[in-house]
Amino acid sequence: MSKKTGASAAQKRRTQASGRANRAWFVIVGVGAVVVLGAVIAVALASTQPALAEPAAEPVIVSGQALPAYPDSGTDPALGMLLPTLRGTGLVGEPVTIGPDGRAKAIVVLAHWCPHCQAEVPRLVAWLADNPLPEGVDVIGLSTAINEARPNYPPSAWLEREGWERSTLNDDAGSSAYLALGALNTPGWVFVGADGTVRLRTTGELDPAEFGAILEQLAP
Repeated sequence: MSKKTGASAAQKRRTQASGRANRAWFVIVGVGAVVVLGAVIAVALASTQPALAEPAAEPVIVSGQALPAYPDSGTDPALGMLLPTLRGTGLVGEPVTIGPDGRAKAIVVLAHWCPHCQAEVPRLVAWLADNPLPEGVDVIGLSTAINEARPNYPPSAWLEREGWERSTLNDDAGSSAYLALGALNTPGWVFVGADGTVRLRTTGELDPAEFGAILEQLAP
C-alpha cells in the first residue's frame, strides 16, 4: 500500500469519526432543548392556573332557611331545624356541598386567625387519626371570616400544615355560610342527624373525648 493510499484511509476514518461525534452532539443538544422547552411550557402553564381565592371569589349558594343566631344563653332555637344547604368550593377549588344528604355530620366552623381554632385543629387531627368515625357520620369543615390582613393567612395553607384532610367549604367575602349556620363564635360546632336536623350547636374548644361521644350519639 502506498503512503498516499494509507493517508487517504486515515483521513476517511477521521472524517467518519468526526461525523459521528457531530451527530452525537446534535442529539444531546436536541434532547437538552426539548427538556428546557418542556420546563418552560410547564412554568407557563402553572403561571396561568388561577390561585385559590380565599375568601371564595363566587358567593356560597344557600338553599333553605338559615339557622337563627346562636344565643348567648338559654335554649338554642335551631334545635330540630333542617340544616340549610350550602354550595361552594373547597380548599383546592373542588365543589363542596354541606346539607341534608341522609348522613349525620359534624360541621366544624374555623377562622384562620382564631387562636382557639389554631389550638383545636391539631387536637382534632390527632383524634381523627386514631379513631374511626362511626358508620354514617361525616366531619366537615367551614373556613370562614377570611381576612388577608389577619394572622395565619391563607387558611388553606394553615390547614394543610396541620394535616387537616376533611372536606372544607371555603366561605365567601360576605361569610354567607357562616351566617347561614347562625354566626357561631369560632371554633363553632353544628352537629346534625341523619335526618338533616340540627341536634346540637356549641362554641369554643371541645375536648376530643366529648367530640367522639357526640358523634356516637349522632350515628344512625
